[in-house]
Amino acid sequence: MRRAWAVVLVAVAAAEAAAPGPAHAADLTNVASSFDDDNPFDFRFRVRYDHTEKRAQIKREFQGLTPTQARTLTLRDLVYAQSRDTLSLRAEIGLFQDLMLHVELPIILGERAEYGYDQSAGAACRFVPDPMANCVNGANSSTVRDGFVDAATAGSIVFQGANRGAAGGGGLDAFDTFNFGLTWAPVSQKRDDTKPTWVLAIEPQLSIGNIKAYDRARPNANHAVSEGVHRLYARTAISRRWHWVDPYMGFWYMYPIARGDSLYKDYGPAQKLKNPQQEGGTTFGVELVPFERHKDGHKVWIDLRGRLQGHFAGRGYSEAWELLAGAPTLGCDAAQAPYNPACSGMTTNPYQGQPFTGITTIENYASLGADIALGVQVGQHARFRTSFEYTHDQSHFITGEDIGVPSTSSGRVMNANEFNPAYRATIDQVGRRYRVDNVDIYNFTVYGQIQF
Repeated sequence: MRRAWAVVLVAVAAAEAAAPGPAHAADLTNVASSFDDDNPFDFRFRVRYDHTEKRAQIKREFQGLTPTQARTLTLRDLVYAQSRDTLSLRAEIGLFQDLMLHVELPIILGERAEYGYDQSAGAACRFVPDPMANCVNGANSSTVRDGFVDAATAGSIVFQGANRGAAGGGGLDAFDTFNFGLTWAPVSQKRDDTKPTWVLAIEPQLSIGNIKAYDRARPNANHAVSEGVHRLYARTAISRRWHWVDPYMGFWYMYPIARGDSLYKDYGPAQKLKNPQQEGGTTFGVELVPFERHKDGHKVWIDLRGRLQGHFAGRGYSEAWELLAGAPTLGCDAAQAPYNPACSGMTTNPYQGQPFTGITTIENYASLGADIALGVQVGQHARFRTSFEYTHDQSHFITGEDIGVPSTSSGRVMNANEFNPAYRATIDQVGRRYRVDNVDIYNFTVYGQIQF
């Protein structure tokens, strides 16, 4: 019996000896650090590639389907598909102990959006005049009915956006923002293994690219990808390593600031929402480390991550922006004046005489995501990581501008200066609004990093 207990004690001691001591923190809390006894200068350079696919159904509210219709219905209309390829260059420098400066430049290699009729029933599709129609074509598409696309369009693609990014244009067409920021770890498990690693970060993202827009008369005139929005991110995260398990949690918030030359315009006091959507969220997960040789710098880890993100009501480039931009029936002109007097000559605002920008008011919605990643560190100077990320957006309205702001106690918008110049009854009135549903986003990422 004594011999058996001795074997157990030896095995436990061996396991403790094999378990890593304080090591690099989880990716979310890993900070370049300089002026340490064992590392006087810390520098990292990373090249990352992302391929993103987005799929969604674009639906439309409908009233008057039958004389006895008691409530507003939401019916199928279009399907949306977008792809984007991004190459990001990032450098991280340790300014002092647990204080890091980073700079990052994402390059959009290509971006393209396509729209088709919603025929997701496949071989079981039934079309009008069938009273049980369950699929959409040119005969029953509300987007065709309202003149946003041509019913004569042949094939499965109803509308195709511009070819954007480096593949379609050149120069600043390939850029959205230039990012930089500071990250500080006031508490570090590496320095005190009784405590977790806690980081605080601030990251301004400066909009540097050409502003993306769409002109029906010149569909290939603009290849830009930038929304013209500066973004300020504030982040905090915490992680704690226990032997082969490293759980973590982080929180972040993003505040957007539109550039003066962007499509986000202030059309006056009758416009309630003027600014881009703000966002915030949390990330949580665990890194599993099945193999690590701390002395040689070798490490293999599996990262399992969940995400929850909130998008707050504001204006933005929705899934339908390119489809609606420049549509003849949405211009702020004399034809629009009977529905929106702000587009007449009775008042003055920056939208008058201008085509529709495609920017709409988007309601609050949440996104849920899950990621799985595999990371490998080879020695002290090379690090690789690949991941697959899935995100699902909550169903939400992508049009729904307020009609305006009344200036009298009647509570009704009646005078031209009370009407919101961005309001379009055809897409913003209850019973005509657009809604996205079944929004799924798939992202594949791989990066390589050298570090010294």
